[in-house]
Amino acid sequence: MKPFSKKKSLETTNEFNQVIVGNSLTKDAWRRLKKNKMAVLSVIIVSIYILLAALAPILPIYPYDEIILDHQHLKPSFTKSSGELLLEKRMADLFTQAWRQGRLELTPEEDDMLWAWIDKSEANKVWEYMFQRGSEMVEAGAYTFSSAEQRNLDNLAKKLKTDLQITVNRVWHTVEETGEKENVEKLPVDQIVALYAHMIGSTVEIEQEQYMREIAQQRLKIIQTQNAEMSAEDHQLLLATEMDTMSEREKDRLVKENVMAKIKTRAKEIANTDLKAAAGDESATFPLNKEIAIQDTLSADIKATKMHDRRYYLGTDHQGRDMLSRIIYGGQVSIAIGFIGTITSVFIGIILGSLAGYLGGKVDYFIMRVVDIMYGLPYMLLVIIAMAIFGRNILNLFFALAIISWLTISRMVRGQIMSLKNQEFIEAARSMGAPTWRIIFRHLVPNSLSVIIVFSTLRIPSFIMTESFLSFLGLGVQAPYASWGSLVGDAVGGMTLYPWKLFFPAATMTIFLFAMNFLGDGLRDAFDPQSKNQL
Repeated sequence: MKPFSKKKSLETTNEFNQVIVGNSLTKDAWRRLKKNKMAVLSVIIVSIYILLAALAPILPIYPYDEIILDHQHLKPSFTKSSGELLLEKRMADLFTQAWRQGRLELTPEEDDMLWAWIDKSEANKVWEYMFQRGSEMVEAGAYTFSSAEQRNLDNLAKKLKTDLQITVNRVWHTVEETGEKENVEKLPVDQIVALYAHMIGSTVEIEQEQYMREIAQQRLKIIQTQNAEMSAEDHQLLLATEMDTMSEREKDRLVKENVMAKIKTRAKEIANTDLKAAAGDESATFPLNKEIAIQDTLSADIKATKMHDRRYYLGTDHQGRDMLSRIIYGGQVSIAIGFIGTITSVFIGIILGSLAGYLGGKVDYFIMRVVDIMYGLPYMLLVIIAMAIFGRNILNLFFALAIISWLTISRMVRGQIMSLKNQEFIEAARSMGAPTWRIIFRHLVPNSLSVIIVFSTLRIPSFIMTESFLSFLGLGVQAPYASWGSLVGDAVGGMTLYPWKLFFPAATMTIFLFAMNFLGDGLRDAFDPQSKNQL
């Protein structure tokens, strides 16, 4: 007798004693999705985007909000440092000035070509040509810089060699009694103010009054920007109301930020003075990590790099910030808005749509009439009104997009629930006494997931496009944060002179949106067994 096999006894066989392998809609959908090459490629692209956005803080890129005004509008380059680009830019400017003054003579054909570019506002072509042509003439001895021009270039070369970028990682306070070090940012606000007052030889009372005045001035500027049509008296009334209603926690936060910024500025000044000579004679190796003394009990961990040794692979913006870094961090915001907005709107739509579809009657009538009314209102206008009421920040943007975007998914889920609620397995659940919530969320909604998943993948690009439009209008993500839409909006004004500022964020967003749409189409075909596009 053969030993009893539990595994074999559970297997289902046909009349030929062949094991029947079970299948499901999910397994079948995955098999069909893998055959769709565009959908698989889209999965890879979307995964890379999400991975880059998630790992942005640990990637070897420059800080997205670090401003270096000397590096404004540097063009993309894989081989040249920012210092080399700045030197080329200055030389091109000097060559162009010399040509206009008649000191650098070109052929009549070259003159006509340059003036034609100037008439077309193609200044980049003029600078590039003049740098190349002027360098050739200098090498051939046909042109020599004047003494003032040569002095200008020498000063720039010295500056490029000695300028440092100092980053303060932490500020420490050494306790005199024990010698232990404390992270200043984690200390109470009163103690931080006292440390700063002692550092500059002032008193705590004077510094507290100064910081409250500075906070009031900062809030006044924000009020004036947001309410430009109001009078100065109204601005002062709004400021007084806001300062009176501001919580102590918020005041402490603002004071702490202000004081820490001044302490770090002092640390940067000391580090820059100490290390500049070392940078000039190349006696130190950069980047350099070092602890410097700010005052008798204050010190700071700093990182010093040569500012003009940086390489900007995607160029810089109007404030000298790295475009590659801003695009990656902008992807964090744009992708988060797409996913969080979709998840929130789908969650609301599933609940309301499933209740309306299953319960029917007055519940269905009331929910659907609300949906009809909201459908009749301009979607974008509602989002703009919500942003104007609740304020312009990222959390309010999530909220404004989500509360208005659940209408379509609720109708879709309602239709699916209505087509399933009279099926045999639902009747069986009712006959066994299953409560309404269990029937809806354990039987009906799971059997509608394929439609919900497909709809969600198609809604993500819609959310990103909406956020981009709002950011383009100045109602979306606010500085110092960035999104793909805000980057495109910032670049439109100078797209003829600095096309890379527009091209790279626009191309990045376009590729992601295409990938999400192809993925949505692939999921739709994979989950629909009757699809005409099935493989």
